[in-house]
Amino acid sequence: MTASEQESESAAEQRIQEWTHAHREDLSQYLLELVEMETPTENPETFDDFFERLASDLRDSGLETDRVPGEETGGRLEAWTPGRDDVDEIQLVIGHADTVWPLGTVDDDPPEIRDDVLEGPGALDMKGGLTQAVFALRALDDLSLEPSLPVHVLVSSDEEIGSPESKSRIIDLAEQANRVFVLEPASGPEGKIKTARKAVGHFTVRIEGKAAHAGLEPEEGASATEELGTVIHRLHELTDIDSGVTVNVGQVEAGLRSNVVAPEARAEVDVRAPTDEAAEAVAAEIRSLEATTPGTELSIDGGFGRPPMEPTAGNRRLWERVQTLGDRLGLSLEGTRSGGASDGNDASQHAPTIDGFGAVGDGAHQTYEYVDLEALVDRIALLAACLDDEPLSTGQ
Repeated sequence: MTASEQESESAAEQRIQEWTHAHREDLSQYLLELVEMETPTENPETFDDFFERLASDLRDSGLETDRVPGEETGGRLEAWTPGRDDVDEIQLVIGHADTVWPLGTVDDDPPEIRDDVLEGPGALDMKGGLTQAVFALRALDDLSLEPSLPVHVLVSSDEEIGSPESKSRIIDLAEQANRVFVLEPASGPEGKIKTARKAVGHFTVRIEGKAAHAGLEPEEGASATEELGTVIHRLHELTDIDSGVTVNVGQVEAGLRSNVVAPEARAEVDVRAPTDEAAEAVAAEIRSLEATTPGTELSIDGGFGRPPMEPTAGNRRLWERVQTLGDRLGLSLEGTRSGGASDGNDASQHAPTIDGFGAVGDGAHQTYEYVDLEALVDRIALLAACLDDEPLSTGQ
């Protein structure tokens, strides 16, 4: 890059920063309005008005939009740079509109702006990230800065339940992408970017025993509960904190009543692993479990639904680029690994991906959920600068 090109980029970034700071009150009000529009995952009908509002705002920034209805979910909204038929690559921005909060939460706990934060259900996860996308694109449009690659925005309504309907489309778009920005919340109040995520698996363990009267003829029964206790112990022994593998039996059901030898039992198991190799190994250990209590049988269903987002060469290149842009904007960015999963886990299998690129705050899925508004201004500038920046090259 020549000195004149560097000077031009620096001037563009300065203009972006000035624009975002000048629109601080606008973006705060916008986020408040999005939070007030409740969109629980389990209420597909709530997404109609929300997606129409979002689509209108994205069209105002020059994008074309399409609302794709869901089968059992609220579907998704897509928006993209017009006239990109002759371009081989895109840059993909991924967000989700669904929240974990049931309808009526906003009435019971109204969102409010207080000092430098906006507190409210779904503010951080992830109406803040959607505000970031809208205002980053608005900044580029207002400043007549054309993104270096066509932008494609996908906003789903099913991320909180593992993206069953949107996952295939996310993968399809990621296969066309030079880079992917996932607007999930940053990690903690420090605002760390998520440069790696663990694979997430779910297994169901079922045990069949034989019922008998616990007082009259217990020897005629085979206790599924007894076997379940053994299995739980063996599962938790698979946790290895040092390697990053965790196994948690989070929900159990067993038996009929206290005076009956339990004829059946069930356990729901959450499993996290930092790499594909570790995921395959712990899955094999779980599937190899066999019943040891006489008269009982054990079966195991499930597997890993989200692959790990690992620090691949492409992901490292993108992270280095983001750090460089952050430095030029006066932002000191740190990366971290997250134990949770997102659509970034799937996208990262196909394109360089950065996650936790959304709002900064704390309390996702908790009653004190909030967004740091000053940090949101910075994150909007960062996303706009990244979209404006030159594409990643393979040899970079």
